[in-house]
Amino acid sequence: MGQALKRRTGGLYMMFKKRDKGKNLKRWLLIILAVAVIVPVGYVCVAKLEGKPPAVELSFPSETVPSQFTVNGYAEDTRNGIKQLRISVLQNGKDVVLRDDKFPSAGLTGVGTVQRFPITLDINARKLGLSDGPAIFKILARDYSWRNWWKGNETFLEKEIVFDTRSPAISVLSTQHNVAPGGSGLVIYKLSEPCRKSGVVVGEDLFPGYSGHFSENDIYLSFFAVPLDFEKTDTLLVQAVDAAGNEATSGFYHHVRAKAVVTDTINISENFLTMKLPEFYSVEGFPADASPADQFVFINTTLRAQNNGTILANGRKTENQIFWNDAFGRMPNSARRANFGDRRVYKFQDEVISHATHMGIDLASVKHAPVPSANRGRVVFSGFVGIYGNLVCVDHGYGLMSLYAHLSSVSAKEGDFVEKGSVIGYTGITGLAGGDHLHFGMFVDHMFVDPVEWWDGSWITNNITAKIASVQSMMP
Repeated sequence: MGQALKRRTGGLYMMFKKRDKGKNLKRWLLIILAVAVIVPVGYVCVAKLEGKPPAVELSFPSETVPSQFTVNGYAEDTRNGIKQLRISVLQNGKDVVLRDDKFPSAGLTGVGTVQRFPITLDINARKLGLSDGPAIFKILARDYSWRNWWKGNETFLEKEIVFDTRSPAISVLSTQHNVAPGGSGLVIYKLSEPCRKSGVVVGEDLFPGYSGHFSENDIYLSFFAVPLDFEKTDTLLVQAVDAAGNEATSGFYHHVRAKAVVTDTINISENFLTMKLPEFYSVEGFPADASPADQFVFINTTLRAQNNGTILANGRKTENQIFWNDAFGRMPNSARRANFGDRRVYKFQDEVISHATHMGIDLASVKHAPVPSANRGRVVFSGFVGIYGNLVCVDHGYGLMSLYAHLSSVSAKEGDFVEKGSVIGYTGITGLAGGDHLHFGMFVDHMFVDPVEWWDGSWITNNITAKIASVQSMMP
């Protein structure tokens, strides 16, 4: 009986054990099924309910825009994709729609198919019926998020701009502009509005105008230069570009006088090369393995161009005032050894190896002669510049500069204000100089000019100061 009871209770135990296993299996299956459903659904819900709005960026040329311009930018949403992009311009209560795009979605989750959309808008105010004056650019972007009752996250931006479709008016106030190749000139003009850029255009060169000399700030002075290779067909006019980019030009009466070209042949000796070439061994790009003649060509062409760029870059360090008075001075007791604009032909062992144009005047006196400043001004550069050796640049105002090169020593430093006749250094042979002398030069903004004009008091009166006085007499 005991064995029978054991068999019966053991059977019941096995039966209940099988039933428990079945229930546990169902329970685990339900759990697995729930996880398989809830996790993806939860993930989708979390992803679709994210709250980050689309990114939008538009780039305008400026806050004041012309009649025609282009707006570039993009709209981006890397999570749910872009659903809508609407851009319009509001002016005087009129809302002009520039674009209103609806982008599709795909898949079970409804994610947008476009995540980044580049924006390019070519605006033509006249065609859109927009007029001069303020307006507001409005940008709306939505994504495919389920936020906001399935309307999506929203980015709304406004950009205030001003339409300006009118070009500035230019009135040239100075008269009679007689210039020569390599020479200087002055134009005085008046603008109808403030401009981001204005000045005299000579060929492809712009010489900026500066206000501040007259009581009326809309009157500008522009000292300009005429290149040695100026052609009669080259442009010579006043240009102005306003804040919106509208451009205006105005011609003015001018006469460009002819100028004779002088050619000078310079024979380069072996002794000169032996003496001078070592000074340039440390120059970047120096052809150390080349022949002495080729090394000289590198110095006379490549390095000369680099050094001229270094010097002329100082033209924009100018101040808005005239420092100088009367004619510019010349180094006392000096003899002229070379002129401005001389075309130089360099020969070595009876063969032509290089060419250059002399952009200053060489003045020789005694060894280490004192070098005075040609006029009042502020030193904007003092240092060593390749073929020019020790050099000083003096700003005389409104882009007019003088330079003093080949100095043995310098006694003026950057920032010093010097009076006419103040000693700024002493002559020498530093740089590509064969003998002790001063290389004296002048430049306007970014172009070398003939110093002889500025030594001439009559020329200054007729071409510079008389014009300024004439315009000044018109002032109330």
